[in-house]
Amino acid sequence: MKKSKPTVLVLGSFHMSEHKELLSEKRQAEIEEVVAKVIEFRPTKIAVEMTAEKNDLLNQQYREFKLGRFSIELNEIDQIGFQSASILGHDKLYAVDWMGKSRMGYGEVEQWLKENQPELHKEIYEGIFLPELTSNKSVLEYYRELNDPVWLAKVHKMYLNMARIGDFSNYIGMNWLSWWYERNLIIFSNLTRLMNSDSDRILFIVGCSHSAIITKFLEESEMCEIADPLGYLS
Repeated sequence: MKKSKPTVLVLGSFHMSEHKELLSEKRQAEIEEVVAKVIEFRPTKIAVEMTAEKNDLLNQQYREFKLGRFSIELNEIDQIGFQSASILGHDKLYAVDWMGKSRMGYGEVEQWLKENQPELHKEIYEGIFLPELTSNKSVLEYYRELNDPVWLAKVHKMYLNMARIGDFSNYIGMNWLSWWYERNLIIFSNLTRLMNSDSDRILFIVGCSHSAIITKFLEESEMCEIADPLGYLS
């Protein structure tokens, strides 16, 4: 008999703060549509992309929101996380992110690659694109694109191949990539700390660039079952 395990749904998101038009009545209704789809997963816990040391602040804001004393801000934590948790009657959310500091920024590594290994740059970034939220696309449709496993696999492949940037004496790509893997491993470890029962159903709302790597860590750990986000966004 197969042993029961906790279930995790990794919902890849975008940074809503970059889209002021989401405050319109039409877009707010579309966000409510996404929330309605997401809560069909019936999560028992909701984790978000906020650093763990801000967990108290996160939940102070959530408590104020439930009392009607905090206007949700234009970010995916408030718009999706707070609203979902409130509808489900959750007492709190969980901040599981970590930031630290990389030796080089992502932009610096990419610029070095362009200048020093143009052929590798072309190979790594070939076919890579970021879906856009256009006026004729609903927020739900956008979330479907951001959680498409084919696109997410391409993004994961791009990050992995950044390890090839540099040479035998100068591992340029690792100046950023080691921080990226450390961050996502810490997020993974924090998610596992929420798995206290086989009946736990954890919704993790995170930037879509994290989706594939964190899902792989969860799968390979064999600690939980993985829910397909598209199964709920359809």
